[in-house]
Amino acid sequence: MNKVFSSAKAYLPAAGRDWLLPVYDPMVKLLGADTARKVLLDQATIQAGQRILDIGCGTGTFATLIKELHPDVDIVGLDPDPKALVRAQRKAKRSAIPIRFDQGFSDELPYPETSFDRVFSTFMFHHLAADKRKKTLCEVRRV
Repeated sequence: MNKVFSSAKAYLPAAGRDWLLPVYDPMVKLLGADTARKVLLDQATIQAGQRILDIGCGTGTFATLIKELHPDVDIVGLDPDPKALVRAQRKAKRSAIPIRFDQGFSDELPYPETSFDRVFSTFMFHHLAADKRKKTLCEVRRV
């Protein structure tokens, strides 16, 4: 896996390498991600008017799904990878779904306290070092 550096911090691109980004969505779908995401959403009891954050949103598939199933929520996707965020923005635009995508890191969330009602993370948490996992969980609790 090759790490990319953004603002002097390393992150792992979707699929592990930049050149694999175009095949990331089909690959994850084949591995059963759609089913896992739907189970997660069923358990989340999302309600109209809530603010939702998707950390490590990558190409925006989960954020887009949330907005499709819950059009009355406000959703923000966060990821350090600018190339993945370009794909996420295109995906949301094609679906005519208003989603805000921000570039940033899960262990330093750029949002004020109590900004969100739900925070999701799918398929990225295992890439974080132990100290970054703890910091991310503290940040999730804060926002």
